[in-house]
Amino acid sequence: MFVLLAAVYIVAGRLSLLLAFANANASPVWPPTGLAIGALLVLGLRAWPAIAVGAFIVNLTNSGDVVAAFLIAVGNTLEAVAAAWLTLRYARGRAAFNSTRNVLRFVAISANASTIAASIGTVTVVGIGLGPAADAGNIWLTWWLGDTVGATTMAPLIVLWERRPLLSDVSIRIGEMAALIAALGLASFAVFSPWPPGRPDYPFILIPVLLWSAFRFGAWITALGSAFIVVIAVDGTLRGSGPFRHESPNESLLLLQAFVGLTTTMMLSVAAEVSRRRSVERDLRMLNERLERKVASRTDELQKANERLIQAQEVAHMGSWEWDVGANRVWWSDEMYRIYGIAAGTFIGYETFLEHVHPDDRSIAHEIVSRAMMDTRPFTFDHRIVRPDGTVRVIHANGRVICDAVSHPIRMVGTGVDITERKEAEEARAQLIHEQARRQEAEETSRAKDQFLAVLSHELRTPLNAALGWAHMLRELPRDAPATRHAVDAIYRNMLIQSRLVSDIVDVSRITKGALTVEKAPVDLAAIIESAMEMVRESARARNIALETCVAGDRVALLGDAKRLEQVFWNLLSNGIRFGREGGFVRVASTVENGAIRVTVEDDGPGIDPAFLPHVFEPFRQADASPRRAHDGLGLGLSIARHLVELHGGNMSAANRPGGGAVLTVILPT
Repeated sequence: MFVLLAAVYIVAGRLSLLLAFANANASPVWPPTGLAIGALLVLGLRAWPAIAVGAFIVNLTNSGDVVAAFLIAVGNTLEAVAAAWLTLRYARGRAAFNSTRNVLRFVAISANASTIAASIGTVTVVGIGLGPAADAGNIWLTWWLGDTVGATTMAPLIVLWERRPLLSDVSIRIGEMAALIAALGLASFAVFSPWPPGRPDYPFILIPVLLWSAFRFGAWITALGSAFIVVIAVDGTLRGSGPFRHESPNESLLLLQAFVGLTTTMMLSVAAEVSRRRSVERDLRMLNERLERKVASRTDELQKANERLIQAQEVAHMGSWEWDVGANRVWWSDEMYRIYGIAAGTFIGYETFLEHVHPDDRSIAHEIVSRAMMDTRPFTFDHRIVRPDGTVRVIHANGRVICDAVSHPIRMVGTGVDITERKEAEEARAQLIHEQARRQEAEETSRAKDQFLAVLSHELRTPLNAALGWAHMLRELPRDAPATRHAVDAIYRNMLIQSRLVSDIVDVSRITKGALTVEKAPVDLAAIIESAMEMVRESARARNIALETCVAGDRVALLGDAKRLEQVFWNLLSNGIRFGREGGFVRVASTVENGAIRVTVEDDGPGIDPAFLPHVFEPFRQADASPRRAHDGLGLGLSIARHLVELHGGNMSAANRPGGGAVLTVILPT
């Protein structure tokens, strides 16, 4: 490719030097400059060696001086590289002919870059002696104008080659193209031919033809037409015809080149604007087509979405509505009409809506809507409606208020969902859950009763069997035998245990009937606690458990039933001894706080199972209710104790100690 470029440059240069009248090295017509700039814009700046080689060979064959050829080639190469680089940077490179601004920038860049070659060439020619110093100005002007016009006419042909009209496009307008070519030929012949002699010279008749080309066929055809006119104009001018003939051929060609440069610049600018306008129109047309396609696509999507929304509303039994407050007109979706059982399209106002609300819910619905209008806040509520056929449906309504710029309500929008089936299902489910809970409660009660009866039979049978055994032995022993006293004590102790079991059962029965009462009188709490501790001391000694007490020293004014309070603390102490650690302790402490006395009973046993802790005061509930459990009792003591404390106006609670063991707390008012 670079070899071909150098060869073309050499041929164009040799032909152009045939017109070098001012100096053998300066031609007023120099297309190689446009060829070089166009090639560098298309192929890239890396193609500069081909330009340099071509320029060197052209000037060497012309002048025969190696130094002169080298210096002139340097000027031609620098000129082309500078013009191409500046065009790439400031005139959009290969897009330089797409707008008038960039066309003018390219022409200005080419004119300035041409001063490089003209200056180096003129200095070289005069300095080496290839031309007189007196002609330096004429040589420089010829050199500069030839390079500038060459760049203006030749570079567009190369750069715009890729955007030339396709043969298929030209074939469609083959008649117009033929007419344009004929018009160019006739106009050029009319301006630059010697016939008829004596006619007036009007070079500007070429401009309408070039404008035709610019408007109808674009920049490349316009540049090609300009080049065609240059060829005819140069030939006619050299023959002494046309408006630019002068005594000197060089001056004639300079005048011609000035006209060609201005005309080409103007036509390229027009073609660029026409092309830009067509590009804008094409882009607008394509944009409109895309917009139309998008609008059609979106319209189709909206229609499908609307259909899906309608189907979804039908499936969900949900409709949408909008109330124009000012016009008092309510818009309903089709599903809302179906929910209310009204024909679609029927006029609906706010009063019409209220008429369909169930009479029992009408005032509530009106109040909620009115409050939402005042507060401008979203609302939601359930209400019943009555259809024209008399059926009642339950509607879940959601809505919000839309206000104007001054916060005045203008519209209200929302949805309505038919939740009748859901409400019925929820009621049926709630009824089922209630029945299941009652059945489970009954089953638990039955299990608790069975467990209680099993425990009761075991607890009653144990002391009874012991008493019977000792009574049988007592019958066989002499009355004065040493074991007689021991037998009587055993019988008494077991009968006492059985008596307490029966008392607990009776107390529970009274609690259930609400017949358990207390007789309050001034009591000594410390004495009551001490009496309860004496009652369990034997049991504590049997398990090697230390009984500790730290009761408030001050006498506390307390009203209560001494017997029942003794029963409470006996139960708590018995519980601590029964479940405490063998060899451990059971501690009773009391403090006075805020008009109440607080008594705690704690042990150092394993404590209460956290899962059982919420049920510790429930009657008939034990953590281990099996007949083979490690601890005896009916599980009634704590329940009875708590009830007795509550009858005294106090309360009782249970917890676990951080270090292990249980803490039972009684709070009584002083």
